[in-house]
Amino acid sequence: WKPSMIATAWRRWVRPSAAHARRRLSCIRTFLRGREGPACRAGDRPCSSTQWRRSSSEFAGSGELTHRLNQIAEQAIGKEDIQRARDERDRLLHTLSKDDVSKRRLVHNTCLKAAANAGLRTEAERMYSEIVGDIGEEDLNSKTFGKMMEACANSEPPDPVGAKKWAAKMQEVGLETDVEMFNILIHCHARLGEIGEAESIFDTMLKEEGIEPNAITFNSLIDACAQLGDVDKASRWFDEMQRLGLRPTVQTWNALINARAKRGKATRDRKQIMEAEKILESMFKEEGIEPNVITFNTLIDACAQFGDIDRANRWFRCMATNGIEPNVRTVNAMINACAKSKDAASWELAVALFR
Repeated sequence: WKPSMIATAWRRWVRPSAAHARRRLSCIRTFLRGREGPACRAGDRPCSSTQWRRSSSEFAGSGELTHRLNQIAEQAIGKEDIQRARDERDRLLHTLSKDDVSKRRLVHNTCLKAAANAGLRTEAERMYSEIVGDIGEEDLNSKTFGKMMEACANSEPPDPVGAKKWAAKMQEVGLETDVEMFNILIHCHARLGEIGEAESIFDTMLKEEGIEPNAITFNSLIDACAQLGDVDKASRWFDEMQRLGLRPTVQTWNALINARAKRGKATRDRKQIMEAEKILESMFKEEGIEPNVITFNTLIDACAQFGDIDRANRWFRCMATNGIEPNVRTVNAMINACAKSKDAASWELAVALFR
């Protein structure tokens, strides 16, 4: 195994099975226990588990009726998950009266959420037809159209034309536009790094429709800047968000960190990693907001771009110390850091991760 071979294998590595992912994570933990890494925090003070507790998130409840279906929808990433959601939807619909339109719509919308989260537009369109066939188009609500727009925004690649089509359809059936609709459109362009389009939608929302933005609006705008590594514009939107009295969320801070990471990758400037670490310090120390797995993945991935295995090691250890479970992207980033590192021991780790 040569470094170039490891890098090639890494690029071809797709989502593993759960068992493979667990083995790879075990390999990383075993490897790191044998290394003396730097302290977890930039100030050379190890993190304590009481400082950065793992954020517990519960599924957005839709009541006991759709609790299990909502769990499936929240975690949906592929067609197998969509089928599971369909099966649970059909089971629930079988228990409901045909006249109970509100509950049937709730079940349908929750199932549609699975396709939206997975970014599967074709599946979402099939579900939409099934909803109309069951309860009729006149009984659809903004949630239905919002999920159709999300399916377009989360698809690969994002489909802003499709999202706008569903926004227009929503207005055609007499439903009013709202901040959630505009947020999805902004998010769709943000994923493509189309900051000009995202800002144009923001202006339409604020000036023409008179709809006030919320934290999610600004998170998407900052994320659009982050995709281009435009640190200055991201900072300006961050300042505007605070000027309007909106409190930044963990997603806001993650976008700022990502902007620094993307700038560092584009300019090959290692200092951007340190700037990203400073943002994390401000996020925790000044705002008291706990990081999540996305925060650490972004930092580890930034370190990986420079083959900085020691720095990647620091943040991976910090994740483990604070009870944040690594995911597949974490493993990907660690393998990438190993592949680009000149450390022979790191190459051995990368080989072990593939086995």
